Amino acid sequence: MTVIPEEGRQTVFSIETTEAHVVAARESNIGTIAPPRAKRAQVARACQRCRRLQKACSDSRPCQRCVRAGLAGECSGVADSLNSTAPPLFINLDLPTSPQTFTSFARESFERKAGLLPPRVIDYCSGRFFERLAPTIPILTPQYVTSLKTRAVSESEAYCVLLGLCAMVALQVEDPKDKFFGQFVAAESNAAYGWLLLEEALAAHRHLTRRSTPSLDSVLLVFFIYACHASLFHHSQAFFFLREAATLFILVKPDGMDDLSRLLAERLFWVLLISERSHAIRYRRPITLQVTTNGFGLSFPTDNDHTLAGFRCLAALFRGLDTSFIALLNQETVPRTVSHDSLNEVEMAINIALNHSCPSDLLPTQNANLRVTQLWLRIVLWQLRLRLGHLSEQNTQSSRTYQYPLEVAKDLALSTRDLPIHSIQVHGVGITEKLFDIACAVINVLARVPIQMTKTSAEDDLKYVRRLILQLPGGSTVYDALLLKHIQQTLPTMVDGLEG
Repeated sequence: MTVIPEEGRQTVFSIETTEAHVVAARESNIGTIAPPRAKRAQVARACQRCRRLQKACSDSRPCQRCVRAGLAGECSGVADSLNSTAPPLFINLDLPTSPQTFTSFARESFERKAGLLPPRVIDYCSGRFFERLAPTIPILTPQYVTSLKTRAVSESEAYCVLLGLCAMVALQVEDPKDKFFGQFVAAESNAAYGWLLLEEALAAHRHLTRRSTPSLDSVLLVFFIYACHASLFHHSQAFFFLREAATLFILVKPDGMDDLSRLLAERLFWVLLISERSHAIRYRRPITLQVTTNGFGLSFPTDNDHTLAGFRCLAALFRGLDTSFIALLNQETVPRTVSHDSLNEVEMAINIALNHSCPSDLLPTQNANLRVTQLWLRIVLWQLRLRLGHLSEQNTQSSRTYQYPLEVAKDLALSTRDLPIHSIQVHGVGITEKLFDIACAVINVLARVPIQMTKTSAEDDLKYVRRLILQLPGGSTVYDALLLKHIQQTLPTMVDGLEG
């Protein structure tokens, strides 16, 4: 949330957001503007894949594009109108990069691609979901997945939920360059297979009948599509599908649901609320879901399952960040006066959120997400107080002093140092962005505020955060370059030391 200061700026801190810089860097892969390209030669009949992806083709069969992508065996001249998707910036795959391609084309009818989702892939991906993702997003159970597999034989919606689930696992959990799925399907890498699944899910999503009373499956499908886009840095598309999922959920009627569906709908409500509010804070978006939506959220998650302890804590972190807080943060309203104590309740809720569980009940993946998210929200609140003029060096509460981000960085290093790196990586690019925001706040403090504590200690914590970012999704390809640019512009004397 901390902006790279403009050249010559004299203010003590910059409290604008980095969204423009970050999004621009993601979408351009931190590159330069290329000169206009010469008009491409056109062939009489493009192959199926090039036509679907809206890319130039060649007269030979297999065409050169399919050969380079390792899909020569599937190159044909029969046109197909699947929706196309783009690869992440850090994967060198020959797929389209224009966000507009995700929702531009519709099928007249949807037909399942034979062999795309074999039962062994479903079993593997559902197992990986429960192992790595379910502790944070417990929106499925083994029983419900079994029901989906049974219904998928005759129901397109159930089949599509399985498509979305497997696409999310392939793109977010698995190593993108590995070829694990190649033993089951014709895919050059896990990432390439993930694209195929997401492409199929998007095509199906456009074909499925829209109902005035959406089913739980329809909301789950859209949520999985959102999760895929979010993990691939497609932030505009991610927001589009997150907003659609929230809108569909508002239309869901809990009456008539069986007990299992009602339980999963309650959990899905909290997952959507957390996702929407986190997205709203990072990208200055509005929110729609409230704790009274369709009667969901009135009672806090009360499942007796101890593996959901972290989920209850995560819901507690975001429950108090309501419409009023988001509007104030995003400057959607300009109140006459905001008292110094007006944010105390929000701060208290953030600080005690982790008390909803015993630390021993938390899994490493839950602990990682909770600690980073809690510290990030403390930085968000600190930045808001900075903008409102509520900080002072004489304040007895450290969270209301200018040096507070240094304390947050120290806490971050201590609380995450012993966690397995995979327990942090599994949360995708969202957790990388949170660490990036914390690091930017620390850099600003080191550059502008007299430090009472040893500067070496603070710089060591910053080095640790940077090393952590480098190991996370998008860290080495996007966020480290942005972080170094911020340091060069704000604290140039530290650049050489940060490399140590």
